[in-house]
Amino acid sequence: MTDFDSASVDHGELSSPASTQRRQSDEAYAAISRAIVRCDLAPGVIVSEAELAARLNLKTAATRAAVDRLSVVGLLRPIHRRGYVVKPITLRDVNDLFELRAIIEVGVVRLAAGKVDAASLQRMELVRSQEYQPGDRDSEARFLEANTEFHLAVAQATANDRLILALAQTLSEMERLFHFGLAMRNRTAEMREEHRALIEALARGDADEAERVTREELESSKAMVIGGFMSSESLLDVSISGVQTRIVQAAAT
Repeated sequence: MTDFDSASVDHGELSSPASTQRRQSDEAYAAISRAIVRCDLAPGVIVSEAELAARLNLKTAATRAAVDRLSVVGLLRPIHRRGYVVKPITLRDVNDLFELRAIIEVGVVRLAAGKVDAASLQRMELVRSQEYQPGDRDSEARFLEANTEFHLAVAQATANDRLILALAQTLSEMERLFHFGLAMRNRTAEMREEHRALIEALARGDADEAERVTREELESSKAMVIGGFMSSESLLDVSISGVQTRIVQAAAT
C-alpha cells in the first residue's frame, strides 16, 4: 500500500464517526419534522429533548442537533429551562395560507382549462380515488400525497414552472393544516366529487366552471381545518400570539 493509499484510508476512518453523526442527525430531523407535520406532536405542546429522543427512539446527540435545526426553521421554539414548544397553528395561519392558495390555484385552473391532455386526465382520475381513515396518519399521508399529485398535475398543464413551484410550496406548507383537519372527519367522498367536477371542467375547457369548483373546494377544506382547530383542546390552549397557556382549559373545567 502506498503512502497516499494509507493516508486516504486513515482519512476515511477518521471521518466515519462524523458521517455517522450527520446521518443520525438527519434521521432525527426527519423523524421530528414528520411528527410535527403529521400532528403526532400537537401544535403548541411543550416537549424536551429527552422526551423526543425516547418517543422517537433517537440518539441524544442527534436529537439535540435536530432540535437546533428545527428551531432555525421555526417548527420548534426554545423555552428557557422547559424545552421546546411545537409551532402553533393559528387562525391567521389558516386564513393566510388558504388566501394564498386561492390566488395561486384559481390562476392555475384558468390557465389549465382545455390544456390538460388525456394521459394527465387519466392519471388524475386514478389519483382522485385515493381514500384515508381519519386518525390513521399513514393513510392520511398517502391521501395528501395523492391530493398533491392531483393538483400539481393540473398545474403542469400550464407549462409555467414558477406557478407549479409556487403551488407545490404552498401545498407543502399546508400539509400540517390538512393532517389536523383530516383527523377530525372523513372528506374522501366530498373531495372525490370535487375533483371529478374539476376534471370535467378542465376537459371541456370551461375556465369559469373550473374556477367555481376550485373556490368551493378551498372553502370546504378551510371549513374542515377551522372545524378541527375549534374542536381541538390542544389548539384551544394556544393563544394567537403563539405562547402556550392553560387559561382556556382551566376555564372549561
